Amino acid sequence: MAGIKIDGLYPAMVTSFDSNAELDVDAVKQTARFLIKAGCAGIVCNGSTGEAANLSREERITVIRTTREAIGKELAVIAGTGTPTTRGTVELSRDAIEAGADAVLVITPFNIIPNSDGLFRHFAAVAELGFPVILYNLPEHTGVEIDFGTIERLLNSYDNIVGIKESSGDLSYLAEIIRRFGDAFVPINGADTLIFQSTLMGSPASILALGNIAPKLIIQVMDLAKRGDVAGAKKIYYKLVPIARSISDAVNFPAPIKAALRLLGRPAGDPRLPTVPVDEEEASSIKEALQTAGLL
Repeated sequence: MAGIKIDGLYPAMVTSFDSNAELDVDAVKQTARFLIKAGCAGIVCNGSTGEAANLSREERITVIRTTREAIGKELAVIAGTGTPTTRGTVELSRDAIEAGADAVLVITPFNIIPNSDGLFRHFAAVAELGFPVILYNLPEHTGVEIDFGTIERLLNSYDNIVGIKESSGDLSYLAEIIRRFGDAFVPINGADTLIFQSTLMGSPASILALGNIAPKLIIQVMDLAKRGDVAGAKKIYYKLVPIARSISDAVNFPAPIKAALRLLGRPAGDPRLPTVPVDEEEASSIKEALQTAGLL
């Protein structure tokens, strides 16, 4: 696995901002420590939930260094490095490893829509750097789905392609990934609403925005499902479904997650524009979902 074992829950950590929308380093450190104390296997920073597209290059580096400092050297730090361009993605990937990340999470290009050959060359350029790479499939946000032919070509060419975060929500896509490539790299669930199903199907790890809110419950679902306690896993999973649904809308993401954290008394701050805080009606719905799960 090219130096990294991927198993368990890796929260897609929010990036905390202060009242002036500036990076709140102390809050980032506090959040990272909270998540690890909850039993998470590592942390993903600078991803979609971390508002990476709204961070400067220097801020991205600071978040990675802060996360590494907060959780120590034993647990994994995975850093999102995807941009619309290959050159920019390679640059941020070098930064991430130098700042202390163990692997990079590379989303498909957005705005620029490549064909399959362009997509292969994009990921290949990052893989050529020689450190662990996790592919990131999120077609709802990018308009690009990673086709199976491109995955096969990458795995045949590079042994440091160590996993794929599958966030489309299409269980048949995940099933095909597991069937065709499950022995070659790690199929990672990235859908907050599908923790139970994906674990039963054979996905050993999850990278989830929901991990910011209810990490202990998610870990319980995954552990029970892996042990074959379907009834026990399902009982806890049903408590999580209302929260997962309340935060899963692609529009104005990740404002609902930050609203949930605020209700839980944990630091996050407001999102940066053009993402705006949730309105009162949405906040009320999120609060009700947290109460259903017994978190409030």
